[in-house]
Amino acid sequence: MALKRHRLCQRRKALGYSQERLADLLGVERSTVVRWENADTDPHPWHRARIASALKVSLEQLDNMLVDVSVVAHRGRAMNNITRHPGSASARPDLLDRLRTFLASYLIEPTRPAQSLVEIRRSVGRVHGLYQSARYTCAADLLPDVLGQATALTSSAPGIHRSSAFRLLAAAYIAASKLAAKVGDGDAALLTADRASTAARLADDPALAAVAACQAACGLMRQPGRAAEAEQVAVGSLDRLTSARPVTDPDLLSAQGALLLLAAVMAARQGNQKQASQFLTRAEGLATTLGADRNRLWTGFGPTNVVIHAVSAAVRAGNADQAIQIGTRLDTSRLPMMLVGRRAQVHVDLAAAALMSSGDSSIPVLHLLEAERVAAEVVHANVQARTLLLDLLARQRGTATPGLRPLAGRAGLLA
Repeated sequence: MALKRHRLCQRRKALGYSQERLADLLGVERSTVVRWENADTDPHPWHRARIASALKVSLEQLDNMLVDVSVVAHRGRAMNNITRHPGSASARPDLLDRLRTFLASYLIEPTRPAQSLVEIRRSVGRVHGLYQSARYTCAADLLPDVLGQATALTSSAPGIHRSSAFRLLAAAYIAASKLAAKVGDGDAALLTADRASTAARLADDPALAAVAACQAACGLMRQPGRAAEAEQVAVGSLDRLTSARPVTDPDLLSAQGALLLLAAVMAARQGNQKQASQFLTRAEGLATTLGADRNRLWTGFGPTNVVIHAVSAAVRAGNADQAIQIGTRLDTSRLPMMLVGRRAQVHVDLAAAALMSSGDSSIPVLHLLEAERVAAEVVHANVQARTLLLDLLARQRGTATPGLRPLAGRAGLLA
């Protein structure tokens, strides 16, 4: 299987650069540029800023070019862009079909008799539980009906229960936004987060509004060239949350903690390690105040989750050894039982760190196999894991790494 980063090649050609000319500008060999464009290797973190400058793009745009890999059928001809190919890093596009249909249907009619407030609360909790257990397909199947029922409730609930109805609607849309972001659909993630924010404000619930803002930032992160907006949403929401009132309520503490962890990962991705460390330190303080690993508002926020995000931040910053070192002291058994997906996600991050650290494929594949054992859909339907699998497939030379191709096949990455 031959791969090609066609968007990277097209940008170089649009600027009139040959591979030799770009190599000269970057101070590398032409063969290095060839390997980057053929998806044989990834540029080291210290090369990326220079590449972005030479190609006149942002670091976020460069990242999107690097993960945008096409399968080449014949020399010089791409079969399909990976965002449309069965082997796409954009995971399981069909997974959200029913949710997208619901979002486009503004005249919403429930598909079955109206449910009570108690029944809808139970359904919303179930959807979040399925998502956190990494049962994404089941969550996706339930979401349209749950959203429809919650929407209907906001119109039919008596006055004393209207705030509760809007609170449930906000929580349902937050679950939808999480799922959309997980599989790489930034548009759906942002739209559902925006609807969650509106419902949370109608419910006068600042904690839910903060969680919705966190999801909006995640949606923006999934869209090309919008990393700065994502950071502005996250940091701005943090500032508003902390300046409005002292944070003592467990829900507000958890919402603020979730925003801090997201801000830390975004800062690390931009190469601002000092700021990332500051955000993590603040989150650690809130987790200590909270006292234990909790799952308020389905954030999973607590001391263990802070360490999990420290691993993620180190990976995004390109500090592979630091990520691996932090991972050695991580005990995910302390997480609430339903956070299966978060336990598996740690192995996806450690797989990325191991690949960066040594370039050897065997340890990353072992981590991904463990992630699949813990929660299969974290590997099969997670855009980060699928991108990593494509990278591992592109690096295969000579002897195949045991377990890699069967795993990629189960993830739908092989025709």
